[in-house]
Amino acid sequence: MKGVEITMSLGEHEEIVLNDENCSFYIYSATKEWSLFYGRPCDINPDLKGVHWDKQQQRFSATIYIPEPNEYIVQGIIFGDFTGYDEQFLVWQLEKTFYQKFLIQQREQKLAIMQLIGVMNSTLKIKTLLQTIMDFAILAIPVIDRGFLMLFNPEMERLYTVASAGVTERIFDYAPQLGEGMAGYTFQTGVSAIYNYQETLEIMSNVTKFNLDALMEAIHLGRFESNISMAVPITFNERKLGVMIVHQYTNKRAFQQSDLRLLESFASQAAVAIRNAEAYEEIERLNAYFIKQHEIHQIFIKLSLQNVQEMKIIQTTKELLQLDIQFVNLADRKTFLQLETMNKLATIQEEQLIDIGYIFPIRNEREIFGYLIIQQLEKLTSQQRMIIENAAMSLTLKSLQIQATGQTNFKERFELFQQLISGRAPLVDSRYDELGLDIKKPTFVVKFGLKQFSHKNSMQFIQHVQQYFKGQHFIFTLRETIVWVLQGDTAFRHKIKQQLTQAIISWVQFYHQQVAIGIGAIQDHLLNVAQSAEESQQALQQATRQANKEDEVTIICYEELGINRLFNKQSEEELGQFVHDILAPLYKQKDETLLKTLRCYIHQNRSISKTASTLHIHQNTLYHRLEKIKQLLNRDLHNPAHYLEIHLALHLSE
Repeated sequence: MKGVEITMSLGEHEEIVLNDENCSFYIYSATKEWSLFYGRPCDINPDLKGVHWDKQQQRFSATIYIPEPNEYIVQGIIFGDFTGYDEQFLVWQLEKTFYQKFLIQQREQKLAIMQLIGVMNSTLKIKTLLQTIMDFAILAIPVIDRGFLMLFNPEMERLYTVASAGVTERIFDYAPQLGEGMAGYTFQTGVSAIYNYQETLEIMSNVTKFNLDALMEAIHLGRFESNISMAVPITFNERKLGVMIVHQYTNKRAFQQSDLRLLESFASQAAVAIRNAEAYEEIERLNAYFIKQHEIHQIFIKLSLQNVQEMKIIQTTKELLQLDIQFVNLADRKTFLQLETMNKLATIQEEQLIDIGYIFPIRNEREIFGYLIIQQLEKLTSQQRMIIENAAMSLTLKSLQIQATGQTNFKERFELFQQLISGRAPLVDSRYDELGLDIKKPTFVVKFGLKQFSHKNSMQFIQHVQQYFKGQHFIFTLRETIVWVLQGDTAFRHKIKQQLTQAIISWVQFYHQQVAIGIGAIQDHLLNVAQSAEESQQALQQATRQANKEDEVTIICYEELGINRLFNKQSEEELGQFVHDILAPLYKQKDETLLKTLRCYIHQNRSISKTASTLHIHQNTLYHRLEKIKQLLNRDLHNPAHYLEIHLALHLSE
């Protein structure tokens, strides 16, 4: 503003030219001190009120209150001989001149802001933008000598410098925590303020030695004593982003509240710039993400179209992730881990981190097909998740494809089996060769009953059986039963029973599912397999009745049924009615004493002494009970026909 002259005249007064040589303005600042606003420095009377005319020093002074556009208390001085001028005229001239100077300053500030807006619209590089904002803030507020702009790093919980002016590069080592120093306090509280030297010392008292050394070197040691500071937070929609700190150390007018508000406007511009840059970076990130997503999706779509094996999908996933992964396929026991680990996996429905790694279930809405185990990973990045989700999609499709193929194969085997047991099977059929069957070889049927039958369980069970018994392919599901047709002699059948015991025990221990097995008798050739199928069904029914424990395998061959063969073709209702007709009087008793006595008596082959000993009662007591049983049942235990009825009823009730 130096060199700007204003000419004023009033009627007969001589013309007065006010410039920075003969006119000064001091402003009472926010730090409660007088500071030069315009003109040459001079001594002023800090307690001056009203006007003072010092004719000896040829100086006119006046204290002026300026209410608009900001509240200012101004001490104006005119140097020179103004004899004959009216005091009110001189005061008016001072007010007018101050307004003119102030408007010029405002115009320069607005020009700086306009230029800043233009720069902000020309680039989205955040560091460039923030440095420009810092530079224009100093340009718009000339009383600032230096400053720096800091952003908050939430991971480090510290502020760090991204733009500066008038300081050395050591400012980039200055990284205060929340509440530490002026920057940390301003960020934490969100309050703008002007600080004089003493207030600055107080607020900087908790700064660490490392940070204080960095700051002192950055702002030039030796210029700190006359320091006045302004600090404003940078916020966007109540989200704290950082702070702006500026200093004044030269002999200029002190900071005013108007300066603070102007600095706040630059901080707002910084917040907008940061948000715009973040939005741009987010758009760029999303664009890159979608491009990468498309690339990865195409990789796995290609694998699915090529119908590659699961291991190829896993290998591709490993290469993309650059991590060690493992696939546990619940339909392939060869991929299973130790029993304890599999028990842990069985409880997992959604992705989670456990002791063996990050677990990602492979599933659709109805069932889980397996688990991806990613080691050395605690949390998925967006790109890692993208890769794993696409891998999971391919593995799920592969599992469904295998299921569909298995269902087709089972359907063909089921149709052949139906032809065999109905006597409509052809003598020559390519399916015999495909399944390794010889129409002339002895044949028998094994049937399995799973307590918790489902398609997945049956697939797992069939694969488990096939891993133990190579080359025996004629196996399929029939309603809720698994049917297995085998060919071999009596020794082979006996061997199969022994091996099944070991194989199914390992299945039961792992899956905790009860399994009942019925084995039919050997028929002389394949076309007579219907008889063995019926026998295996009867044996399975008896095995199912006898299976009590959860982790139990019950295997029964048809010839082991004994007397039960007579009842297998009877319905459960008929057998139950027979038991009720014979034993109902005992069931109606208040307790089971008589029923237990009768059961023990039959088991001990009607021995009085053994029965009394087993029940821990006197023989006379036993005689008394047997007599009562005879009366209730209306049957004599010494009558062969009556005894047979009672024995059969007890046998069937068990």
